[in-house]
Amino acid sequence: MKKMRIPALEWVQNNQRMFVFLGKAQLIYEKFDVSRRIDDKEHGYQRSFSTRRINQIKSYVKKSGIIPNSILVNLDVGKYYYDETTRELVLNDENAIGFIIDGQHRVKGSYEADSNLLLPVVATVDLDTKNQAQLFVTINDTQAKVPVSLYLDLLDIIEGVIEDFDDETISAERRAREIAIRLNEDEESPFFDLVRRTGDRGRGISLEEFVRLLKEYVTPKNGKLLNYGFEEQYLIFKIYFRAIKAVFLTQWEDHNSLILKTVGFGGLMKAFFDIFTLVITQGNKEFSTNNTIEVLKLIENFKFDDKTLPGGGFKAQDNASKLIVSQIKKAMRNTEGMNIKIVE
Repeated sequence: MKKMRIPALEWVQNNQRMFVFLGKAQLIYEKFDVSRRIDDKEHGYQRSFSTRRINQIKSYVKKSGIIPNSILVNLDVGKYYYDETTRELVLNDENAIGFIIDGQHRVKGSYEADSNLLLPVVATVDLDTKNQAQLFVTINDTQAKVPVSLYLDLLDIIEGVIEDFDDETISAERRAREIAIRLNEDEESPFFDLVRRTGDRGRGISLEEFVRLLKEYVTPKNGKLLNYGFEEQYLIFKIYFRAIKAVFLTQWEDHNSLILKTVGFGGLMKAFFDIFTLVITQGNKEFSTNNTIEVLKLIENFKFDDKTLPGGGFKAQDNASKLIVSQIKKAMRNTEGMNIKIVE
C-alpha cells in the first residue's frame, strides 16, 4: 500500500501517545472523517456543522488570516506507524485514516480557501470511538458549548449501549432519547428523518426538544406512562404522532406550519396524556391509530399557525396544549356516542 511520510514529533501525556506535525488542509480534509455517523464527507459537514462559521473562516483565510491553533485528530489502529530513525509519521494513503476530534470548521474553511494551507495538527492514536466522543465533548464543552442534541445523540457511545430499557435504573433522559432516535430511524414512523440529532437547524424537531418533552411520560418510577413497558411506550408515541400526521397531513407537510415547530410540537406533546386518556375511555379502551384519529378528527380544522398559536417559549406551548385539549373536550360533549354513559 502507498504511504505518506510526514515529519512529526512524538510525545506521551498521561500514558497517551501523541504526535504533532504540519499538514496541508487538503490532506486533513480528505484523509480524516468529520462524522462517524454520516458516510459522505461533504454531507457530514452540511449536517453536523455551521456553514456560517465555515464561510467566516474561509473569508478570513482568503484575507491573509492565519490559523495558528492546532487541529486535533485521532489516527486509527493500523493506519500509521512512526519511523523513529527519520522522525516521520508514516500514514496509509487511503481515505478515512482517522477522525477530526476538534477543528472541523477550521479544516473545512481552510480547505475551501486554500487547500495547500499548512495547519498545525496534534494526533492522538488508537482511541476507540467512545474515548474520541468523550474527548470531543470535553474539549468543546470548555470552548463553545456542545449542542445538547449532539451530546444526546452521542450517549450510546459515551455511556454505552443499553440493552434493557425496562430496568428502573435507566434514566428518563436515556429512555426519551431512545424513543426519539427510534422514531427518527423507523421508516414507518411519522418522524422518520425529522429529528435533528446534531444541533443543526432545519425542518423537524431537535433531539434536545424531543427528549425534554418526553421525559415526564417515561420517568422510571413516576412517569405518566409508568404502567406500560418501554416497548409499549415507544409504540404509544408512534401511534399518537401517526394519527396526528393523518388528521393534519396538509399542515404536517407544510414547511410554514407550526405543527413541526417548537410551539405546535410542544403543545401536542403537553396535550398528549389528556388525549391519550380521552382515547382509551372511549368504549373499548383501546389505544390504536384509528381510535386516536377518531378523537383528533373532532378538531381537524385546528390551525397550527401564528394566529391560533401566538408567541413562543414554554408559556406558548402550555397555551397551545390547553387550547387543543379544550377544543377536543368541547367537541366530544357535542358529539353523540363520544361520551361515557352515567348510570346511577
